[in-house]
Amino acid sequence: MSAQKLIFLYSDSTFTPWKENIFGSTIATFLKATPENYYPYVTHFVGFTTEFADFLKQFDMVFNVCYGFGEAGQADIARWLDSHAIKHTASTYEIQILAKDKMNLPQICEEIDVKTPPIIQLGDVATLEYERYIVKHRMGSLHLNMLVFDASEIPYQELLEKENYIIQPYITGREFTVGVIPNENGTDYMALTPLEIRPDDDREVYIAGQSYGVTEKILNPDIEESIKREIMHKVLTLHKTMKIKGMSRTDIRIHNGEIYVLDINTMPNLDARSFLPSIAQNEGVDLKELFRRILLVTQIAYNQPIEFEMA
Repeated sequence: MSAQKLIFLYSDSTFTPWKENIFGSTIATFLKATPENYYPYVTHFVGFTTEFADFLKQFDMVFNVCYGFGEAGQADIARWLDSHAIKHTASTYEIQILAKDKMNLPQICEEIDVKTPPIIQLGDVATLEYERYIVKHRMGSLHLNMLVFDASEIPYQELLEKENYIIQPYITGREFTVGVIPNENGTDYMALTPLEIRPDDDREVYIAGQSYGVTEKILNPDIEESIKREIMHKVLTLHKTMKIKGMSRTDIRIHNGEIYVLDINTMPNLDARSFLPSIAQNEGVDLKELFRRILLVTQIAYNQPIEFEMA
């Protein structure tokens, strides 16, 4: 069988709304990790034109690592690809928006008996008994543009100047991120061992990244086996319930023995510095094998859509 034509579709991080880590060096790594049964090509996203759509249709599959273009987000790219019947590896616009809009998370989690922090109206903050709150962009990345404040010091003016944000109680406790990828034969999905995001000291307030101090990535964290299995089961159930395609990564915290979902990412970054490649590699799934599985489950979905059973 001749190799299928695969094209990696991306925008440099400077062109994406949230400045995701993706550069020419990232794509060079992707090319090296292309499965043997595909012949790889690369293109920048150049615009929402019929001519560009016709160009992409020449390929058997688009590996979609385009996290946006200008003001358009990754979900808008997926919608445009779907509208032109272009086969690609990302979830549909509807699924991505469902996950991206944090206003949807309480209802999604309630339906599958998973906890998530409630969304609080600004006018109610002073009347509730929570000690601390976190402010997030409603549609943005969880780890960007965060604001944490104590209930005794509510920054009303700053909050009134913000747009498209949500307020939630700040959940203390250990934080983990959990990847979900296709299984080896592309017929189901599997959750990977949680990676812990830990502050470099004993502080109670921390956010992955550097905005509230340095955090560390801990592979194979010290966690009870029963709790680990429960985390993986809940995240896998969430992935399947939402019918996310290919892969996902979900952030959770454990507070007083309860698991709280914080955020769902339907297109986790695959740059070597990012979480999902590290988590997969830790379980013996290198980038080439991860790509093979994503392409396989995508091809199966296009040829014969699968209704996955709940875990």
